Amino acid sequence: MKLKKVTALFLVSAMVIGSLAGCTKDTTTASDDAAATEAPADDAAADDAEATDDAAADDAAAEDTSSDAAATDIANFKIDPSQIPQEKLDTTLYVACSIRGLENPYIATIADGMDMFCEYLDSIGQKYESQVLDSGGSNDVEIDNMRQFAAKAEGNAIAYADPNESAIAPSLAEAMASSGGYIGTAWNKPDDVEPADYDPNWVIHTSADNVANAKATATALFESMGGSGKIFVVEGLLGNTANNERVEGLEQALAEYPDIEVAHQDTGNWNTDEALTLVETWLNDTPDVGGIWCANDNMATGVLQALDAKGLKGEVGVTGCDANTDIIEGIQDGSVTATVSSNGYLQGGYTLAICYAAWTGLIDPTTLPDEYRNFKTPAIIVTADNVEEYVAEYVDNIPEYDFSDIWFCKAD
Repeated sequence: MKLKKVTALFLVSAMVIGSLAGCTKDTTTASDDAAATEAPADDAAADDAEATDDAAADDAAAEDTSSDAAATDIANFKIDPSQIPQEKLDTTLYVACSIRGLENPYIATIADGMDMFCEYLDSIGQKYESQVLDSGGSNDVEIDNMRQFAAKAEGNAIAYADPNESAIAPSLAEAMASSGGYIGTAWNKPDDVEPADYDPNWVIHTSADNVANAKATATALFESMGGSGKIFVVEGLLGNTANNERVEGLEQALAEYPDIEVAHQDTGNWNTDEALTLVETWLNDTPDVGGIWCANDNMATGVLQALDAKGLKGEVGVTGCDANTDIIEGIQDGSVTATVSSNGYLQGGYTLAICYAAWTGLIDPTTLPDEYRNFKTPAIIVTADNVEEYVAEYVDNIPEYDFSDIWFCKAD
């Protein structure tokens, strides 16, 4: 990978324009000669004012140009291994991926993304140790895992973290900041907290566009039902940003389809068995359901099991999010309407790549614009129309990425 280092991240400051002194005329005593004498002075003042205005305009244009150039430099930045101090390359870097469990196929791809990034570290001669920090869905465990990991690394650490709930994101950032390491989070954080609050150690926060993606899957479901009928809604973990935003997207779609009725709605806590139990119960009093919207694919798997037990699999539309293998197969066989691929490989690998650029000193998070600290990552809505293409690219093959091109993961 042939790379270059970023050369400019600073904006030109605006110049301060001095005030102009005006000329005063005594109109009651001035002779024609005096008036003739003053006229050139007035013209000179006008010329000076015009020149000053032109200078101000030039300065403003220069500032705009400089801002555009700086933004371009950031967008085009790539890690250049030749610019990394040998001392850094020889230092053992601790790399971690904090997740809630590898049993979820989507989350497993995030850990795979970490492994892919570590292969990049191998290629440039960076010493490292990597590990998965599995919280098992416990807030306390996730925070404690991060504290222990950060403490042992003594500042030589980078981590991807998917906070189990929004409220613990600052605690994870604080754990890393206290030891001088660098962290990037995904999916969940409080609305009133930003990475810049923990400068420079909380480098970025990312997520796919949950609202738009959930609205798209809901719309696909409603269209498959002919725009009317009853649906079940299986939410994820309450208080989780991803769930809340996905439900918001569902509600936007419902507003556009007044003939769709929500017969039952409850949380399945991202869990297959809980979703199975919910739908088994709901089917007893609402056997004529036309579709089931799920906030993730793990729960959609439980829903399919419940439908299969009633002989309704393939008769009732189901949607999810995460593009788990069994759900992709369901789209292929017609039992699932749609899902969303958020690309865990990309999320895990590039979050760590950006944190690595910060740890090496190649980028300074404190100088990055807000849109490079909190941004959306790309996603794919998978339906019957594009499932075969998706399988060929992401299931039958693992995508290849250039992790030196750190902003490749930025969708907006």
